[in-house]
Amino acid sequence: MEKKNAKTKFSIDKIKIPSLNKEVNVSELLNAVQQNKVSLTREAVSDIQAQIQLREQLHIQILDELDSVKTQLSNMILSTSNMEEQEKSRLRQKQIELEQFKVKEKIDKWKDIAILKRELRDRLKEFKETESKTEMMSKLLEE
Repeated sequence: MEKKNAKTKFSIDKIKIPSLNKEVNVSELLNAVQQNKVSLTREAVSDIQAQIQLREQLHIQILDELDSVKTQLSNMILSTSNMEEQEKSRLRQKQIELEQFKVKEKIDKWKDIAILKRELRDRLKEFKETESKTEMMSKLLEE
């Protein structure tokens, strides 16, 4: 009797796909799919990093503009001695509102960047998993 425990090597190097009507090297096809996924994930990571930098730049621009307006208001208050006290009080209130807006912008920036960094971590994890799967699949297909 023959031994049923004998290992038979199964090769999927070439499988005929009816819709394509030609033989396809499966290992090359799987490798291409995995490489494409790695490439897309890499692009997503780069995009998120760019978004973080843009948010940082926007934050700086917003704070600079708010400081500029606040300085203009201060100059108006100081330079106009004949201004009514009620008007000066209104301008001081505007300065306080600008400071509140600055605090809100700092909080919003922190939240936005936290969300982007969480997404970046997820994409990096996905990237590493995909690369690992690609390497493992390549090794399996080489056997």
